[in-house]
Amino acid sequence: MDKENNFEAEVGFGLPKIETLEIEDEVVVRVFISGIDEKDVKLEVKDDFLKILIKKDSCEEEEEGNVNYSEWKKYSFSGKVSLPCAIVPTLPEYSYDGKVLEIRMIRNEEGK
Repeated sequence: MDKENNFEAEVGFGLPKIETLEIEDEVVVRVFISGIDEKDVKLEVKDDFLKILIKKDSCEEEEEGNVNYSEWKKYSFSGKVSLPCAIVPTLPEYSYDGKVLEIRMIRNEEGK
């Protein structure tokens, strides 16, 4: 468990920085990670934690004369982020700008 970021993780491509913010009625989690696509992201919310799974497979092919080269790469990140309060158990909204994965969740006022 990483006390500074308050998360547990298994990684295949470095440990990303994660920050958690409370903004009005939302909890926002930002994961600083590059080189992924939104389709590579799976999220799960349970009361006061967020599970993040990122898996990316890529294949690079090169042809030199009669020889074809293929290089397969697999990257993964699996992390469990402790949240500062209970969250409404719905699929969170998220966006990715190429550098930061931002996940927005609605605070569960009844779960205080």
